[in-house]
Amino acid sequence: MSRLAARVLMAAAWRGVTPCVMGFFLLLYVGIAFGSNEPLTSLMAITRGNFPLVALLALVPLNGAARLALEGARFFRRRGALAGNRIDEAGGLFDDEVTLPAASPFEAETERLKSSGYTTCSGENWLSARRGVSIFPARALYLLAMVLLFCGILASLTGRVTHRQALVEGEPLPKSRDLVQRVVFKEDPGFFLQRSLDIEVAGEAGGVRHFGLYPPGTHLGYYLYPRYLGVAPLLRFSAPDLPGGFEQYAVLSIYPPGKEDSLKVPNSPYRFIFQMAAGDGPDPYATGQLTLQFRLLKGDTQVFAGSAPTGGEAAGSGYRVALPEFRRVVITDFVRDGGVPLIWSAGILFLLSLCWFVPVRLALPRQEMLFARQDGAVLACSRAEGGRRAHAGRFHEVLDQVQPGEEGRA
Repeated sequence: MSRLAARVLMAAAWRGVTPCVMGFFLLLYVGIAFGSNEPLTSLMAITRGNFPLVALLALVPLNGAARLALEGARFFRRRGALAGNRIDEAGGLFDDEVTLPAASPFEAETERLKSSGYTTCSGENWLSARRGVSIFPARALYLLAMVLLFCGILASLTGRVTHRQALVEGEPLPKSRDLVQRVVFKEDPGFFLQRSLDIEVAGEAGGVRHFGLYPPGTHLGYYLYPRYLGVAPLLRFSAPDLPGGFEQYAVLSIYPPGKEDSLKVPNSPYRFIFQMAAGDGPDPYATGQLTLQFRLLKGDTQVFAGSAPTGGEAAGSGYRVALPEFRRVVITDFVRDGGVPLIWSAGILFLLSLCWFVPVRLALPRQEMLFARQDGAVLACSRAEGGRRAHAGRFHEVLDQVQPGEEGRA
């Protein structure tokens, strides 16, 4: 590697890059939060349309990749030095380095190191000792996960396409003939969620698929993210000046109880405002025992109000509102997002990294020593990923033995 390339790599791998970038976006998020009810959504929208912000965020995966390359190179160079290859380049690869006189007899310490549980390897003018397992694989998985995570975030910010659709029981999914057979929402306490949602879809070619809250299912290349619940009552409405009446399934986003949604009656001055009545018992959406409260407006004037359970009706002042049946509705985002596989892959790598790091760090931490005679002196090196105090004690004990009565020069 040329000197210029090495400097570029060192600059790109600077540990301060990621904290600085993340700190900037955190401050931006806090500033947006003072003027927006959805600061995260606003931050994503601002970043998506601003090339300098996208480029700034791209520094994070670039920094992760550079650190992975730099730390990988150091790991393999150090491993080679412990095996006796290119020992002259061992300087700077270890945590502690001490220069001893050339006459220091480190070769005689092989048995002492073996008795302390080290595996030794020696050759002409060098001796290495090591024990435990390196956590570098966990570190490499972590850095790779960071690269994939932020690459996924960048892909989501710059290429995400979202379409919001209503999935209604008894109707096909958008752009297909796969039929939504039923929607089941129930109390089902789990590790994270207290309720569960199951959207059962019958495929055109046969078979049944199930979609839930998470992880998202896929349909025609889109990920399905349920956002809101609603109902689609069959609304039958008649009025004195509407002799032909009106009948239609009205898709209403009125869950949870108390949330309002409106419906305009086509070719008329009438408009309904609906909400689901709250109950003291089980969730009405889960049980199907719904009571809908409504207000009927003619222009801007309220002319009728009331409530009716599904399967029932309400009438008065010449107006009649019937709700003979209803279907459950799930307002769903259909998202085409190339970043999702990268983000999921990052999550798996984070988990694998943790599974490697914890047992190795606690039970078998890596500890290394290297003694090499070069340039008229002996270079003594030490490094430990865990158990540093005990390892340092053994390292200094060896130094005392090979140079009795004198101090090594740091």
